[in-house]
Amino acid sequence: MNCTIVYYSARKTSFCEKALKKAFSELGLNLSSAVFATNRESFGEALTQAFEKTDVVFAVGGLEFQDSRSARDIVSQAASGSSPELCRRLKNDSGDDGYLIRAGSQLLVMLPDEPEQIEKMTRGTLAVYIKKMK
Repeated sequence: MNCTIVYYSARKTSFCEKALKKAFSELGLNLSSAVFATNRESFGEALTQAFEKTDVVFAVGGLEFQDSRSARDIVSQAASGSSPELCRRLKNDSGDDGYLIRAGSQLLVMLPDEPEQIEKMTRGTLAVYIKKMK
């Protein structure tokens, strides 16, 4: 299964990419492409374009914002007109929680910009869910 990574205002992209590549190999995912977004508009555009190419998208970063740049708020507003079948919080004891959102065949995984937290999150609930998708 192919996937795309969208880095949104992420500061630790190379470390996060290493953590994700390791997780992808364990989960049987293939990285199709990685793109970068630095503001609200480019993040929305990057997600739209990513879902045109793949059904699984990982968004890294932007969860720490508490203003109009918040990745949670941007995705929430974009999804307000749809009816996702699944919206699950990926608990994180040491930072921002992640999110797993599925609508039809499309899956959005939102993760914090911290490699250690990404490693923990991709081993738990997320790993079980993705393995069941196949």
